[in-house]
Amino acid sequence: MSDLARLRFLCRRGMKELDVLFGGYLARHYETASPDDQWVFLRLLECEDPDLWAWIIGQTPPPAQYLHVIEQLQRND
Repeated sequence: MSDLARLRFLCRRGMKELDVLFGGYLARHYETASPDDQWVFLRLLECEDPDLWAWIIGQTPPPAQYLHVIEQLQRND
């Protein structure tokens, strides 16, 4: 399995909304992202869905090291 295929699999979450956001980031930003942002994205994939969703919808602030990528996920551009 290629690295990109493995990441695509890891982007499949328990919530459809997170599937869309993470899959979109992977398709549009991951390959051109800085190594730091790629590292953050990989760390986010290890987080629990309820925590991720709370950070994305602004219910709770994300850890500072995740903020830049969380903001990109929120924009979903």
